[in-house]
Parts: sequence; structure tokens; C-alpha cells
Amino acid sequence: MAKRLLTGIILLAVLIPVLIFGDTAVLPALFAVISVVSLYETAKCAGEDKGKNLKIMVPVYIIAAAFPFFEFFTENKAVSILMAAGALAAFAVFFYHVVKFGKAAPISQNALILLMLIYVVGASSSAVSVAVEENGVFLVPLIIICSWGTDIFAYVFGSLFGRHKLSPTVSPKKSIEGSVGGTVMAAALTVAYGAIVSHFTSLLANYAALFVTGILISVISQMGDLNASAIKRSHNVKDFGKIFPGHGGMLDRFDSVIAACPALYIISLLFTYFL
Repeated sequence: MAKRLLTGIILLAVLIPVLIFGDTAVLPALFAVISVVSLYETAKCAGEDKGKNLKIMVPVYIIAAAFPFFEFFTENKAVSILMAAGALAAFAVFFYHVVKFGKAAPISQNALILLMLIYVVGASSSAVSVAVEENGVFLVPLIIICSWGTDIFAYVFGSLFGRHKLSPTVSPKKSIEGSVGGTVMAAALTVAYGAIVSHFTSLLANYAALFVTGILISVISQMGDLNASAIKRSHNVKDFGKIFPGHGGMLDRFDSVIAACPALYIISLLFTYFL
């Protein structure tokens, strides 16, 4: 637990400057790294990371690294919406398998890589799309607040009150009580964040929009977590990697964040959060 907590603190210390400078090339650089490492972990999980398969994966890594920067420098709304829609479509395919089979099967290895490419690259591009919107630099932190806030409080509430399993075949430790508690607290954190932004800037927060968004992103981030767990279960691995001590790999730590990115971008087109 101490190792997990220390890693989390270090991650936040790295992420906070990135979020502060979210309207610069620092953000696409971060998500390029997240994309490439996540796809590498997927390839390794599926046994596609060696020999001739490695040659196939190289173009995938190049696409994953390039698209966040493409989104940052072009700011094409039509492309942004298309990328977010593609990510959410891939997200839906994964979750369909979670509900029906309790794992990511039956998906062939090649189809898994293709779906993850669309999912991860679309999500990373969406994070950048959020940042380049009006007042977008204030929206980007919502990705972390909603997803990681949900993770933390779902664990707390699940440990204290968890009685009913959320998805026993995919993630036996998660409970319905923890899920609900995480969602409620994510919405509260989102509203509190809006109040902080309003206090330190001349902007006025739309608290109703923030509250609704907190709930929606929290639910979707948890679904993204289950998607990643299902992929691991279908390939009989505990963690995607060991890059973050106590947390596992990039996908183990950023699975909920990846799900939150395209969802926040699409939702942000419907609401005005700061006036």
C-alpha cells in the first residue's frame, strides 16, 4: 500500500505541471507516451510484441505517437469529433464483450490491436481536443479529477461498505457500493474544482453542468477500467506491466483516464462550464 501511495504521489507531481500547461505541446507529448506504451502493453499481453509481429506494430506506434500532435497543431473540430466517436465506438465494443462474455473474447489478436489503436489514439487526441477548446486548459484537469477521484473513493467506499460485487467475473474486488460512492465523490470533486477555478479567476462556473459531467465521466471511467480488466482476464495476466510500482503498467493506471478523454470531449460540446 505504501509503495502504491508513493507512486501515486509521484504521478500527481508529474501530472500537475502538465495540466497547468495543458494548452502547450506538453499535453500531446504526455498522451503520445501514454498511447505508445499502452499499445505496447496490449501487444505484449496478446503476444504480438516479438519477431515479425514487432514489424507490424512499428507503424502502430508511429500513428499513436503522431496523432496527439496532429490534433494539437491542426485543431480541426471535424477530425476531433471523428476521433472521439471512434474511441467511444471501440470502447462500446469492448464493453459489449465485458457484459456478454465477462472478458474481451472472442476477439482475435489482430482485431484487439486494431480496436486498441482506435481506442487509445482517439482518446489521446480527445484529451488534446479538450485542451484547445475555449477555456479548455481548465477542462483538462477534469479528466484526472473524475477518473482518479472515482478510483480512490471507489476503493475507500468499497473497503468500508462493499457487500455486492459489481462484476465478479471481470473484477472480483469491485463492489456496487464502492462504484456508487466513487461516482458521488467524483461529482462532488468536480463541483469543488469549479468553485476553485471561479475563486482564483474571473470565470464563473456552471455547477449544474460540472455536476452532471462528474457523474457521467465517473461512470464511463469505471466502464473503461472494466474493459482493461477484461482484456487482462482473457489473456490470463495480472497486470499489463510494471512501469508503476504498486499500480502495474500504463494501462493499469490510465485505463479509466483513457475512457474519460473522448467522453469528456463529446460532453464538453454540449455544455459551457466556465463563463
